[in-house]
Amino acid sequence: MQRVFAALLVAAAITACGQGVVLSRSDAVHKADREKGLAHITRSEAKLMTWTAFLKASQVQANPQDAPPFKQRVWVVAVAANDAQLGPQGSHQHWVIFVYNAVTGSQIGHIPGPFDGTTGEAMGPDWPPTWSDYPDAG
Repeated sequence: MQRVFAALLVAAAITACGQGVVLSRSDAVHKADREKGLAHITRSEAKLMTWTAFLKASQVQANPQDAPPFKQRVWVVAVAANDAQLGPQGSHQHWVIFVYNAVTGSQIGHIPGPFDGTTGEAMGPDWPPTWSDYPDAG
């Protein structure tokens, strides 16, 4: 009986952790602002969402193993910087979008802003133009 009860407690804890959020919005923003490759940050915003909602809004083609376990949600953080260098070596961007597992805080990936393939210089707007398409469940 005790083993059954212990197993139920473990299962409940795993389920709770799978849906729960450890990182706060401010923690997610702070984590992104401290990523390497960013200089002179001018703006940062975070949105909490499911992995499926992120894929739909970003139109990123991801591998199933990239998804966080147990249907955990993700923090999607947009950062604008005067000089971001997160694309191919030598390229510069005006912005980047980071994706973090909302429970563990580990980075799943990032989407760098556009840049000129010849010169490596940043192109386009200073903020992700599709940011409003990303839902916020937090």
